[in-house]
Amino acid sequence: MTGLERIRALLSGGVPDAVPVFPIIHSGLAPLFGVPLGKFFTDPDAMAEVIVRGYRDFGWDGVQLSLGVTAEAEAFGARVEQPENAPPALKQHVLAGEDFSGLLRSLDCAGLAGKGRFPLFSEAVRRVVREIGSEAFVLVTLRGPLLMAAQLRGAERVLLDTIDFPEQLDALLDFTVRAAHALGRSLLDAGAHGVMLGEAACSPSFISPAAYRRFVFAKHVQLVHDLKAAGWNAIGLHVCGGIIPILEDLVSTGADIIDVDYQVPADEALKINRGRAVLRGNLDPSTVFAFGTPASAGDAAAELASRVSRGSRWIFSSGCDLSPGTPAENIRCAVTALRSSLTP
Repeated sequence: MTGLERIRALLSGGVPDAVPVFPIIHSGLAPLFGVPLGKFFTDPDAMAEVIVRGYRDFGWDGVQLSLGVTAEAEAFGARVEQPENAPPALKQHVLAGEDFSGLLRSLDCAGLAGKGRFPLFSEAVRRVVREIGSEAFVLVTLRGPLLMAAQLRGAERVLLDTIDFPEQLDALLDFTVRAAHALGRSLLDAGAHGVMLGEAACSPSFISPAAYRRFVFAKHVQLVHDLKAAGWNAIGLHVCGGIIPILEDLVSTGADIIDVDYQVPADEALKINRGRAVLRGNLDPSTVFAFGTPASAGDAAAELASRVSRGSRWIFSSGCDLSPGTPAENIRCAVTALRSSLTP
């Protein structure tokens, strides 16, 4: 089976010939191939080349592309700085201030896909699909409603809004659902096989499970439904940290893939999931990959493999993004261990 076939089999309820291996890494690959991050985030050729080379060098089953967390805010007019060798940095919140209802009415989702870096992102996705889309699962990343709201308004402001201005926050999240849907619909033509909604701001480390259910859960249900109606066959949710308190909710959104960070015991996640979604995770991107050794990375990967049977709806991965500076040999040894642990 190719990587694309493995992941599609898993998504359709089948059992692939091996558990797919698909780490969460995109810009983290750029330094490994001598590409400055400033070029990766501004040049579609560079972005596509890095992603394709990572796939060919490391031999995983899928690839993920991302513009980083500032992309939607920049498209709405926020000032973003692009350092030569660092990710884009947000320098302005376009919905700052207590009462932002007037500012919100001035924002428009029409033509959003043609603004900011989204045209170059779409082109990079097209090139990756053209190169490896017949054999690898290609996943694009957008920000989900709450993370997008935090980028437009500021994380602290959004937290305060849950208490002080809940109706305004509801209106903002309705808007960010529409924005994510518009961007997701526009990316369909690029040919990727799935879309991942990054929602770090939904972590129980950021907002309470009760606040997630009050403000965000219904928005996730709506957005997943709308993206599927638009034509996406695979939709994922990425929420960082210890998500056990909201994992049942995340699965209940109808998302096809749920990322599971390293703080979550794999067996507990599988028990809660009950085979409904495909789970992806969950090696520690820091201690295993960034600061481990090749031997310790291989050992951690083998230990994870021992807890996940081939019949589980699971994709081997890091729990979160592998950051720039992660040693190539640690990645390689982990992938090798995952491959060898469950091959016939």
